[in-house]
Amino acid sequence: MLKWGFVFLLLAVASGLFGAAVSDASSFALAQLLFFGNVVLFVVFTLLGTLVPRSLDVPHRDSTRQSDR
Repeated sequence: MLKWGFVFLLLAVASGLFGAAVSDASSFALAQLLFFGNVVLFVVFTLLGTLVPRSLDVPHRDSTRQSDR
C-alpha cells in the first residue's frame, strides 16, 4: 500500500509539471490518503505488538526443590 502511495505521489508531481491540475490534485489526494493510512496502520500494529505477551522458552527453575546430590 505504501508503494501505491509513492506511485500516486510521482503521478501527482509529473502531472503538476505538465500542467494537468485536475489529475494533479486527485493523485496527490490519493497519495496522501494512502500514506497517512500506512502511518495509522503502522502505529496500531506497533502498539498491538507491544501489548501481546510473548512466552519465552526458558526452563523454569524451581527454587524450593533440593538438588539430587
